[in-house]
Amino acid sequence: MIELTWDSDFFNKKIGRIDITDDYTFLVENLEKAFQQGYNLIYVFGNKNTNIPSEILEEFNGKIVDNKITYSAKIEDLRTKTTIEIKEFKEQNGNKLYELAYLSGTHSRFRLDEDLSIENFKRLYREWIDKSVSHQIAEKVFVYEENKQIKAMVTLGIKEKTANIGLIAVDKTLQGKGIGMSLIDACVQCCKIEGIISLDVPTQLENTQACRFYEKCGFTEKSVQNIYHFWA
Repeated sequence: MIELTWDSDFFNKKIGRIDITDDYTFLVENLEKAFQQGYNLIYVFGNKNTNIPSEILEEFNGKIVDNKITYSAKIEDLRTKTTIEIKEFKEQNGNKLYELAYLSGTHSRFRLDEDLSIENFKRLYREWIDKSVSHQIAEKVFVYEENKQIKAMVTLGIKEKTANIGLIAVDKTLQGKGIGMSLIDACVQCCKIEGIISLDVPTQLENTQACRFYEKCGFTEKSVQNIYHFWA
């Protein structure tokens, strides 16, 4: 088990993480130990075949909160195009992006787990935006504007020869108009300039609209994680 100091400080709770496959005896032993040590919340990460038995969930107050799928593609294989003007967001204050950030997290485990509260979810995503526009966790932030209002955005992180999309959202009234693909294409063009080989993007299996969109762009499944929250 790993103690997650950042999460613990941010949520003001003692939080840890356990990674498992199908060894549920190992899981039970570590959950018992964690709660004896005063942990409030344990994230449990498994693979796509991990299916924790209901009796364990009931005994330790656990629930599945995310079926996270990560898509990946080589830059040269992506089928994207730009149909509208996309701009780089260069402001230091990210408050114009907060509402879109909340929208991007609609299917997030931090949004779906009511025990974490909506306000904590919003604080987390505001933090994500703030660290993205200050380039602490993102190399670029791209936006789409309509009538001088930001209606869509994407954050792009770059590490060595790979890149990842962090947050992406399009105003609900404008979805299906090519804006999402134009945002992805802005990331692709940036990756080409930087000599990046591949691009990853995570979403949730339950978000079928997003899954279909990424597959249309040329992404394929890289990994799936089943994530559980266990509360003391």
